[in-house]
Amino acid sequence: MKIPYIKYVEALVCSKFTRDEIYDRLNDQEFFITFDGVDQVHATLAQINPDFIVNNQPDPNWLMELGVDKMVAYTRKLEMPNGTAGIEGAFRLLEDPLMYRLITSLALAKITDEDIELIVNGKYNINYTSDDITEFLHYFFNVKLWSLSDKVSYIEFTENNDLKKFYKIALKGDKDYLVWKLGAAPNKTFDSMLRDIMTDSYYNFKEHSKINADTAQKWGTLALKTVEKLEKLDKDTKEKKDVFKEIAFKLNSKKEKPVEDLPATAGPIKSEEDDIKFKHISELN
Repeated sequence: MKIPYIKYVEALVCSKFTRDEIYDRLNDQEFFITFDGVDQVHATLAQINPDFIVNNQPDPNWLMELGVDKMVAYTRKLEMPNGTAGIEGAFRLLEDPLMYRLITSLALAKITDEDIELIVNGKYNINYTSDDITEFLHYFFNVKLWSLSDKVSYIEFTENNDLKKFYKIALKGDKDYLVWKLGAAPNKTFDSMLRDIMTDSYYNFKEHSKINADTAQKWGTLALKTVEKLEKLDKDTKEKKDVFKEIAFKLNSKKEKPVEDLPATAGPIKSEEDDIKFKHISELN
């Protein structure tokens, strides 16, 4: 069975923690499924990079290639090119049961960068950044490349029944329904959140364009996708307004149409309700 926090284990091994120290850290986490493969991880990394065993401080480039540089920098208080942004928040999220349930459930339902930005931009009224959530998903709940059978197998071993219930809903892929079941109600309109995402993405793109091309491209892509969604939303809203105006016009036209005069011999207009004898209030029980 695959382990979603395997990157965290790799980071701890690369940080030169002892076997017992690593297991102590893993056992401290409430929602971690039991894992006994630390020796195997150590052997695999040593085979990939033999110098890793000898050097007290692993090569930063190799750590970045392995995808554990931020966590190693954080745990060992080292200077790394990518820094440690998001790691402290990821640990806070790990200790937050409601957020853990929300983010891990969404991860199993294939969370996207846009979903993360929606969360950060007020949909769930939380105090986490997109970096916090991204790093949490990378180190503590990395299921991005898992198959459906991998996820099903993991859920079977999940001991927490509350998590298991939402994880099974997540596998159906309906994120809107999942969010509703999780009780994560938005406190902003969808239009407002999209505009916030567009603004944040644009300025993040500008900020990173001269220092990190890959990160800048990620933000630029998100900004363009958000613009497309806003345009579609504006178009759909306009079409709905036009349809509403047309319906309202037709209703008003019928309402204002004069009633044809009836022949005098027809007598007064009388409805069936006039024949019904209503009880006096004193007769009612």
